[in-house]
Amino acid sequence: MAKLGMPSVNISFIEAGIEAIERSQRGIVALLLEESQDTIDKVTKGYRNGGKEVAAEKLPLVIYTTDDIPSIFTDANKDYITKCLMGYKKSPYRVKIYLQAVNNANAKNADKFAESLKTLSTERWDYLAIPTIVTEQLESVATWLKTNRENKFKRSKVVLPGYAGDYEGIINFANTTITTAAKTYTGAQYTPRIAGLIAGTPMTISATYAPLSEVIDCDKHSVDENDEKVNRGEFFVWFDGEKFKMSRAMNSLVTTTQGKLEAYQTIKSVDIMDMIYDDIKKTAQDSYIGKYTNDYDNKQLLITAIYGYMRELENGRLLQRDYTNIDIDTESVKTYQLKHGLYTKEQLADMSELELKKLDTKKIVFLTASIKILDAMEDIKLPINI
Repeated sequence: MAKLGMPSVNISFIEAGIEAIERSQRGIVALLLEESQDTIDKVTKGYRNGGKEVAAEKLPLVIYTTDDIPSIFTDANKDYITKCLMGYKKSPYRVKIYLQAVNNANAKNADKFAESLKTLSTERWDYLAIPTIVTEQLESVATWLKTNRENKFKRSKVVLPGYAGDYEGIINFANTTITTAAKTYTGAQYTPRIAGLIAGTPMTISATYAPLSEVIDCDKHSVDENDEKVNRGEFFVWFDGEKFKMSRAMNSLVTTTQGKLEAYQTIKSVDIMDMIYDDIKKTAQDSYIGKYTNDYDNKQLLITAIYGYMRELENGRLLQRDYTNIDIDTESVKTYQLKHGLYTKEQLADMSELELKKLDTKKIVFLTASIKILDAMEDIKLPINI
């Protein structure tokens, strides 16, 4: 007898789970940088660097190490990329460089980055930083990011300087000055470093208290003021008396609502939620949608496949082990039947759970799931009795 093995949809989801664990070790940073039009033309058409011919490159440029940074970039842009690559436990998986021409006359225009952001909307990345952004452009970029997450289902995030976005996709980097041995930076200029640090943080840990060995000074506040800053959804560099390190790794969300509680405030948890969303959506589109009839058996196949993906995340210590549950959402099935006049309330009430799950829902698969995202150790309570 031929060995058929597991259905392909199951294999696809399990592979997606394995890849998710590997991918969670690193992330992708998008840097939107400004260069002269001449430099942009040289990069995209090719140029000579001394006696060496440099081949033309497509935008965005993909940077893996400092060796990949074009020599004709400004010193400032080279520094932004280098700072981003520093990461945390690891460097970011890759840095995508998006370029737009310098236009000093347009420096404070609220829509200065609008055209570049349209390009960014079509690309895959995790965190965005714009080191030349100014106050007048923060709201525009924040609104664009929210629209992408909510309406276009692009689960990406942005690091903005001093912007109280009150939103899980916006990291409010709150420092106004950061000093290294070589240079003093504004908050905006240091966002590439912060985006790279977050992207270089494995999802099994958090960026809380991540040390920044290059920093020798920054704006300082009292312990109470630092607590207040965290409660306002700020992420910042602080001095603990010995070294400079990051505060609690929170995004800018401070107004929690039903369905968006504490888990949505931590960078780590949102990263995991976004990863799960992207993986299930992509894998379902590639391996399931349009390829199976929407009957009970195939719904169970999809459930088993997604559960296999979740189990991989449990094994990778991103989700709590043995907590995950996924099944057909019978309440949504009943609502669908009533809305389309297929059954009455009385008829549905007389049906068993299994009968409800087997009802035809045309093209829609109604599922419900429960997971528990594992957070990192951050608060240690240890009363000592003497």
